Amino acid sequence: MKEQKMMSTRQSALTVHAVHLGVKVASRWEAVAYLGAELERSGAAHAGYADSLAARERRFSTYLGHGIAVPHALHMHDYLLAEEGIVFARFATPIPWDDEEVSMCLAVAATADAQVEILCRLTATFLNSEHLDTLATSADPAAIERILQST
Repeated sequence: MKEQKMMSTRQSALTVHAVHLGVKVASRWEAVAYLGAELERSGAAHAGYADSLAARERRFSTYLGHGIAVPHALHMHDYLLAEEGIVFARFATPIPWDDEEVSMCLAVAATADAQVEILCRLTATFLNSEHLDTLATSADPAAIERILQST
């Protein structure tokens, strides 16, 4: 009888490069630029990644619902990635995003293959009302980071 190896189904923790609370921006374009610059500044992405986030947003909105948007870059710009992860921003006041308002944004730095998995993991987190409440109201960046890392 052949021995079968069990594969772990646990996914690795998401790298949270930054949590920013009370961010003041006036539009989704300012938000995307801000988050892209933060991914570049953190070392998760090289210069030009913020432009790719904006280009992706122009093609199709990344608004998910519940006042949340998750900008991510175009697949053709995977070469601009240095390290997978996310940057979280909660805005001082909600900003217009299409016909909705967004109060939280999570920018994703990941290859095309990894983006789908990360987006699914984040969406599952948003469906947990306790987690969603913490993301929306906590003044503790570490508490927000713990939730995001556990997705």
